This record gives sequence, structure tokens and C-alpha cells, in this order.
Amino acid sequence: MRRKNLAGKQVLFTLTLIAIFILQSVSVNAESNNLQDNNNFNENRVLSFEKPTLYMFGEQTTGPVNEWKTWNHANNLDESASDNSFFENAWEPGGQNNGGGAREFTFKGCVDSSCNPNNESIPLIEGEFVTGSLLLNIGCNSGNCRTDVSISLSMNGRDLQSIYMESGNGQGNEDRYEFVFDQAKFTDNLIPAGAEFDIRVSFQKPGGFGDFYELYLQDEFTITFPMMPEVVYPIPETDFEPVDGNWKSPYATSGSGFTSKNVQTNSIVMPIMMFVLITAGIITFSIFSPPLNWAKIPAVLLIIFSLVIPVLVAPIITYVEVNKYQNTDTDPGLYSVPDLIGMQTQTGSFIGDLVAEDNFLLWVDNSYIYTNSVKNSTDEFQNIFALGFENYEDTIENEIESSKHGRMILQFYFSVLEIDPSEVSGILINITLVNDTTTNQIVPAFATQSNGNKVFISEGNPRWVVPQDSITLVGEKLSWRLYPLLGLLPAVGLLSYAIYAEMKGIGPEDEEYEEYLDLE
Repeated sequence: MRRKNLAGKQVLFTLTLIAIFILQSVSVNAESNNLQDNNNFNENRVLSFEKPTLYMFGEQTTGPVNEWKTWNHANNLDESASDNSFFENAWEPGGQNNGGGAREFTFKGCVDSSCNPNNESIPLIEGEFVTGSLLLNIGCNSGNCRTDVSISLSMNGRDLQSIYMESGNGQGNEDRYEFVFDQAKFTDNLIPAGAEFDIRVSFQKPGGFGDFYELYLQDEFTITFPMMPEVVYPIPETDFEPVDGNWKSPYATSGSGFTSKNVQTNSIVMPIMMFVLITAGIITFSIFSPPLNWAKIPAVLLIIFSLVIPVLVAPIITYVEVNKYQNTDTDPGLYSVPDLIGMQTQTGSFIGDLVAEDNFLLWVDNSYIYTNSVKNSTDEFQNIFALGFENYEDTIENEIESSKHGRMILQFYFSVLEIDPSEVSGILINITLVNDTTTNQIVPAFATQSNGNKVFISEGNPRWVVPQDSITLVGEKLSWRLYPLLGLLPAVGLLSYAIYAEMKGIGPEDEEYEEYLDLE
């Protein structure tokens, strides 16, 4: 009997442990699911191209009005206990907020900054405004109630605009207030990375017996930004987007199949130093070398002058030719790489204010060149030459000085050339923009679906090839730069004559001295 009781207790104890284990598992799974749901929620409340609207949320308590919680984000659902509206009677027994008076609520951006636009700037449609609406029911039984509303929009603590409305203006609903922030200014028509928006609304609570108000929240109180439609990028973002603030050319990455080429440098420091050192060496040698006849001096001068053009003058001419394209401010039709990638996406344009039929030149310092043989759109292998753009790395990595769309088009349209530019210091790409009717997009004339040449640096990763007739090579070494070295031939001849004459002059003197010794 005792054994049976003991066995029963053991079974009961085992069942209890199993029950506890099951309950803990359910609890852990629920917690894990809730965490996962919250993480998804946090991502969904971020302002983005797909979510251009902010929704207002709040939690009404029995405490003072100024202690009610208010917030906003871009998800029309909320994970916390947000109320559908704020509601107050003018008089409630024991209420802390009895009577009429001013009501002001500030719906703040997310405290954890998850309502920021994903840490990148978002372009806005030029000429369109921030709009919004709210639903406010002023229940007035006393017959003496105000219906005016003030609403303000602020970004990062700075007021962008305040609007005053005497009454509701919604079509078919006098309790709906619709408004337009037509004076809210955004630099370069974009919401900057890290922007947080606060929305402040104020009105008068009616104070008569039986009066009330109800401010509806969530879908009934919204602010919408005129965001540009998100661009679907035709190449991987890792090819043009900095990762953790650092960017690397896709042609320089390990396994890309591209090999680097030596590129002609464009500097006048080294030529000047070389000329000075060579000239100083020649002069020093001429001073400390044995004295010769009259031919020595013109020979030394001829050597120096023969070196002036190939060692000094020719590099300076090339440097001046290249340098005139470095300052793009003097020519409205000339753009540098920083100029181009600093522009923003705009509706109906290639980028910035560049539209179809525009013609411009893009100047590129081609300090880094890569080459490879890849397949093109006809499934044939083609030798191409890629621009690394590493000398523009600081600008590409700076998300304030460059835009995502600008970095993309630089890689997609202008990073692959048909010809080898490694023998020059820079190139000019002549670009005419056209509207490609096949895709209804504004593109360079050499990048249309019907006439363009597209290659694939890897599967599904295309680039348009800039053709030879659109490229001007700048800074090529001058073909005549070595001709002045022919002046070294007469210089050597003069020195040879001087040495020969000097040696010939020494011979008779020695013989005469020896004859004098014999006579003695």
C-alpha cells in the first residue's frame, strides 16, 4: 500500500514537471513571437517610400491632460495600448480636467528613433506639399463653443509651419480639418537622414454643461509627405552604396575577375623636381670637370635646353590641358563626378534638373582603371575597361555630398568604357539625354534598349558601355615630347670635339718638354 502511494506521488510529481515545462515553453515561444512581431513592427513604422504617412497615437488616462502619452509613426497600427480617440466631457464627477479651456497635444516622433527614414535621405516631389487631416468633433450643447484649430509641423525640434483654421473644412463632414503645409521648407527637396517630426495640435475645449470634444486618432489624424516613388535599382546596391560608411569599387573586389592597369599620372611636381635635379647635376659636373676649350659651355647649355621640353615643358602642357576641366563652375555644360552624384532624384528627369534633350560633358579623373572580358547582351565576350572611381571615394562615402540615385547612375551608365583610357589622365564623356520609349525612362543616348550596348560584370549585374565616339581622351602624352632630345647629339659632338682638341693640345707640349730634357 505504501509503495502504491509512493508510486502515485511520483507520477503526480512527473506530471507536474511536464506541465511546468509546457507552460514555460509556451511562455518563451510567446515572448519570442512577441519580440519578433515587435521587431517587424519597428521596421514597419519607419518613414519610407512605401510609408509616406505619419499616424497619431495616444493613451488617455485619468490623470491630468498634460500627462497623457502621445506619439506618431508610419504604421497605422500600434503595438501598445493606443486609444482610438481622446474624449472629454466638460463636467465629470471627480474629474481632474473639468471645465473648458485650452487643449494642446504634441505627437512626438518615436523615442527610439525607429521612425527615422531608415538613416538615409528621402527625396520629395518638387512643387508638392505636405498634407494632412484630422477629425475633431466639438459637441456643443451650451451654444457657445469655439471650433478653431491650430496645427504645427516641426522637424528635429524646429517648427516648419503652423496653420490656423477657424472650423472644419472637410467636404461633407464639418468635423474634418484638412490642411496643407505649403510653406514647410526642405533643403534640396528631401527629408534628411535622421529626421524626426513632431505634430502639435491645439484647440479650445468647450466648458458648458453637456459639452464635449472627441479628437480621433490613428487613421483619422495623419500627415502625409509627397515622397518620390522609390527607384528600382537595376544593379546590386552593394556596388554603389557605402557599407558601414565605407565604399569599395565593385571592380576592385576579390573574385570580380577584373585586373588593374597602370594609369598615366598627371602632376607637375615630379617633372619640376627632376628637371631641377638633372640641371643641378649637369652644372655641378661642368664646374668640377677638367677645363676644356670653348665648346664645353655651349655643349652644357645645349644639354640643359634639350631636357627642358621633354622633362619639364611637355608635362606642364599636359597638366594645363587636364586642369582646365577640373573647375566645372565656369562651364554650365560641364559636370564633374561630385557634381553629378550630388544631385537628387526628381520626377521627370534623369537626375536633378537634367531632362531629355539636354547635352552635357562629364569629366572623370581616371586614376584607377580595370579591365576584363565579359559577356554582353548578344551573349558574346567583349573586352571592356572599367573606371574604379577610388579617387572619388570620400565623396561617394559621404551620404550628404552624394545621393543614392547619383551613385547608382555613376556605376550603371558611366563606369564601363569601350576603349582603354589608361594612357591619359582623364576623359570627357559626351552625354545627350533621350526618352527611351521602350522603358519610358530618360537615359543617355548610348543606353537605349534599341541601340545601346550592355555588358554583365556578373550574372544579373549589368552595365551600359560608353562607346568610343562619346569619349574624348584628355592628357595623353605629347607625341613630339622626345624630339628635343635630338639636341643631345650636337651636344655630345661638341663635348667630344672639346675633349679631343684639349687632348691634342696637350700632346705637343709634352713632346717639346721631352726634347728640352734631351738637349740638356
